[in-house]
Amino acid sequence: MTDPLPVRLEDVVAAAQRISGVVRRTPLIAAPAIPGLPPEGVYLKLENLQLTGAFKLRGAANRILLMSPAEAARGVVTASAGNHSQGVAYAARYRGVSATIVMARGASPSKVSATRALGARVIFHGNDFEEAHEEALRLSKDEGLVYVHPFEDPEVIAGQGTVGLEILEDLPTTRRIIAGVGGGGLLAGITVAAKATKPDIEIVGVQAAGADTLSASMSQGRVVVGPRPNTFADGLATRHIGNRPFQVFEHYGIKSVSVDDRAIARAAFLLLENAKLLVEGAGAVPLAAVLEHSELLEPGPTVLVISGGNLDPFLLDRILWIGLSAEGRLLRIRAPLRDKPGQLAELLGVAAGLAANVRHIVHDRESPDRPPGEVTVEVELEVRDSAHATEVLQTYRDKGWHVSTVAAGDG
Repeated sequence: MTDPLPVRLEDVVAAAQRISGVVRRTPLIAAPAIPGLPPEGVYLKLENLQLTGAFKLRGAANRILLMSPAEAARGVVTASAGNHSQGVAYAARYRGVSATIVMARGASPSKVSATRALGARVIFHGNDFEEAHEEALRLSKDEGLVYVHPFEDPEVIAGQGTVGLEILEDLPTTRRIIAGVGGGGLLAGITVAAKATKPDIEIVGVQAAGADTLSASMSQGRVVVGPRPNTFADGLATRHIGNRPFQVFEHYGIKSVSVDDRAIARAAFLLLENAKLLVEGAGAVPLAAVLEHSELLEPGPTVLVISGGNLDPFLLDRILWIGLSAEGRLLRIRAPLRDKPGQLAELLGVAAGLAANVRHIVHDRESPDRPPGEVTVEVELEVRDSAHATEVLQTYRDKGWHVSTVAAGDG
């Protein structure tokens, strides 16, 4: 009878021994006080502190260290949104082999720079992972390079499964492990390691709503291919999960949930503010999942795999705005004013009297929806919390100002 699993516990254990000294054993910490989380029972596995800023180094290192001398002489190629590319580049440099990385044209500039800094050749092709993957396969054939698949290669999956081994070594009472899913290699490896060690443990995969094919795949019993992904969490931006990860998921019957980009951004903000951790979208989805799906927190210790911290700096201000708004600490209001001296000062005076600090102002004199003699002013205010924001709004309205709120993303 054919073994239904592409990876076994012994493969993960062997990978842990092989990559020891090449990768970092990352900390498992109790989650700090975060709004929406219980005071205890939630833990964070900090793969954002991995040497390349993400778990991907584990799988890449295991695969490349297993290469024969003949394979090493040929060099490696892969396709990646960024984290796998850095893992492959780092492991290739460690082994002394050349690395070529194919990235989609819209890849994060910071991840591109980091990959090049590790000595890899970077080629841009296509608009998403699937198109980059096809080009990488072509290069593998034409140039004789060894292709290191980010989530279908059993040796990559085994290397990524070492995250699960470390979790259970550090916290044997773990009841549930939650991790993000793009192609599924990380969660598949964790599932094999955890289920073989502790069969009653619960495994939960989280996808971005704009790249959600896991739930459909599990319900239909086959790998479902979706449209081009639409999410800022580039580490999860695949059109489908891998066939081998799906074999693992179906065999063990994992759970799956999805979260939208706003929830992911809020989770990244909360990790930054409360845990002092810089986390990218793919790494923040487990926290977003438990905040959106509270049933995932009971019973027993729950471990959230913070899979990566390679956040593009250009996204940081957007995450801060969404996070602060979600926590009720930014208030953006819009008001019509008479076009005469003193009106703006009077409007801002109300905010000042309530200790709401002005962060940004837009004064629009040409808005076509305003009659002659009126202007539109939009003011962004820093407030203490949602109760303070409500007080500010009510005070404006009590004083006769026709103010409306502006949601994050509007403008």
